[in-house]
Amino acid sequence: MEGRILVKDRYFVPYIPYERLEKAIDAVAERINHDFKHFNGTPIILCVLNGSILFTGELMKRLTFPCEFSSIRLSSYEGTLSTGVTRKVLGLTSSIKGRTVIVVEDIVDTGKTITDLHALLLDAGAADVKICTMLLKPDVYKKDLKLDYVAMEIENRFIVGFGLDYDQLGRNYKDIYILDNSVEKTAMKHFLIFGPPGAGKGTQAAKIIDRFGLRHVSTGDLLRREIAAGTPLGLQAKTLIDKGELVPDSVVEGMIASELDNNPDAKGFIFDGFPRTTAQAEHLDAMLSARGEKINAVISLMIPDETVFERIRHRAEIENRVDDTKPEIIRNRIDTYHAKTEPVIAFYKGKGVYREIDGLGTIDEVFGKVSALLDEYLPA
Repeated sequence: MEGRILVKDRYFVPYIPYERLEKAIDAVAERINHDFKHFNGTPIILCVLNGSILFTGELMKRLTFPCEFSSIRLSSYEGTLSTGVTRKVLGLTSSIKGRTVIVVEDIVDTGKTITDLHALLLDAGAADVKICTMLLKPDVYKKDLKLDYVAMEIENRFIVGFGLDYDQLGRNYKDIYILDNSVEKTAMKHFLIFGPPGAGKGTQAAKIIDRFGLRHVSTGDLLRREIAAGTPLGLQAKTLIDKGELVPDSVVEGMIASELDNNPDAKGFIFDGFPRTTAQAEHLDAMLSARGEKINAVISLMIPDETVFERIRHRAEIENRVDDTKPEIIRNRIDTYHAKTEPVIAFYKGKGVYREIDGLGTIDEVFGKVSALLDEYLPA
């Protein structure tokens, strides 16, 4: 097995040698052969292109029962981070109506791709769908769908080799390599800024960016930029917006993944307006963990509900937002904030990274408190 390798602009180090992969494939093939030894029919082995080509080839050489081969192409990766967006690019090459399908996948992490495919196949008329994956990341797989055959479990890190790629490169290595997190640029620091409407998140985020050199990630800004640039994610978002539909988490998370990947030399990021739910927080953690990074601190600007009420009403009068001058609407916004963010706060409290800042005072006074906190993580 080679030492450290360079794939595009990232270094990877040895992780799983081919000999170990062979033993794992032997074992999983034996389990499948046992289950289908007396099967009444001819199942279809469905290769998920492109990543599982090598695994499917090795697996089929070991299968001892009659079976057909077909393929489908799905994609949920851009760069080193899962975008969470599943796109069907190439259709099935065989009819699956009334058939048993054994899906062969290279790797399952969050599980969105495989659960989408499972539902797609059943909708297409498959009688039964079995899932066989070469690799599983159990730390991030939280779906209810049962995985029937797992060759090997691995930690939540980004890998290349044996069919797996980084931006379409690295599939040809027979061994598997893991992203080298010893490289200096993995020392990025990431922060969230929380607070109710009117707490001054945007104002403080701008000052943080100016002083500490972090990149600002605002989901609203990202959405507008992706749409303006005509990217695949932007086009998908625009289609939904034009129909009057909400943009799903998967699209927003995909845009954030793209932002992280497109700024590998950034000092770090400050996230504003994301995550808004525990599910989003879990997905963000998984994305950062795959890079050997994490949320270092959550900065929560605390102001009383009465102050929130007055600030929203004052801002509405200045900006002529008629609806936000109505007390019942303002109260509903405050209640919605508490209902949606309190579970997220509990999530980060559980990780020991939640930090509260008194949000009352002048802009500079509040920023002095924020700066004192960030100085602990980003010393000059």
